[in-house]
Amino acid sequence: MTVLYFTKKGAIYKYTAILMFMAVASCSSEVTKYDSLVKEEMAKGTIHDSLLFGMRFGQTKKEFFDRCWQLNSKGIVKQGPNNQFVEYKLPKKKGQGLQYAITMLFYGIFNDSNTMTGMNFQFSYDGWSLWNEKLQSHELIHSVKDSLKKWYPGNDFIQLRMKKDTSEVYVKIDGNRRILIKPLDDNRIVKARIDDLRYSLDK
Repeated sequence: MTVLYFTKKGAIYKYTAILMFMAVASCSSEVTKYDSLVKEEMAKGTIHDSLLFGMRFGQTKKEFFDRCWQLNSKGIVKQGPNNQFVEYKLPKKKGQGLQYAITMLFYGIFNDSNTMTGMNFQFSYDGWSLWNEKLQSHELIHSVKDSLKKWYPGNDFIQLRMKKDTSEVYVKIDGNRRILIKPLDDNRIVKARIDDLRYSLDK
């Protein structure tokens, strides 16, 4: 009986080890696929530096703030919550109900030299409520993905697991421009990020 007990226990350990190896191998394969995609796109030498509202990669933090001030003075954007974002109401589609209106928050990403190397985004339905299934982030993410593809044409989004992420993300790379739609960690908000890979290859 004792021998049988250890045999079963050993089988369990062996089975667990196999599963862990498969998970690591799968993750490694996805990272390799991501690295290959980055190398392929960067090798094209195509530069996409346009972000939104005339903002571009490589601008200074001062230029970002100046542009936001101009947009604010025209009533196009306003200061977002907690002074951490700039708020913009996306134009409503024809026949779209008020509850489906989308608010976009954005803010530049800057390196130690105060150069803009990317931009963070958050999207949410204005009419969000916990009990309305159609307004949850897992539904909104489809609209966000479609909008980003329209605003930044090129390749499609693919799902990959990156080096520093434990969950899969939607990734779209066109030349030096990488767009990530992050894993959903909030019922209301969809988070996205645009990076210039000339600055962010290690992130």
